[in-house]
Amino acid sequence: MVKRIYLDSNVFISLINREVGFGLRGLFAEAEEFFLRVAKQKCVLVLSGLFFDEVGNRSFYEKDFVLETLSKFNVCVECVDFENKVSYFFVSKLGVHYPDSLHVAFAIKSNCDCIVTFNLKDFSPAKELIKIFSPSEYC
Repeated sequence: MVKRIYLDSNVFISLINREVGFGLRGLFAEAEEFFLRVAKQKCVLVLSGLFFDEVGNRSFYEKDFVLETLSKFNVCVECVDFENKVSYFFVSKLGVHYPDSLHVAFAIKSNCDCIVTFNLKDFSPAKELIKIFSPSEYC
């Protein structure tokens, strides 16, 4: 069965902005290695309208650029979009902050196996509902 991975925008943004994290950890290199593993394993990356909005707002890249960049990794991509109302449960019951609650809701509604993000702490309240990995943790 093909694994479905919901991608948080910060992973892609780290790649294209060549970001470096704490201790000079190369977040962009970690993201690049993740995309190569996903392609090799023939997983599906699930991207939401919110993902594209965040990439556009934080890095000014349009959806076509994102898809073209991911195609260079030979990554299979599925684009989904839902109404924002689906996140109320996650905000009120689990303590996942908005808009991360939307990402959780979209991932679950899209039948994803996990969420991959650099912000593990932000998503930790939802770990009972869906697996959460950093790009380096995902195998």
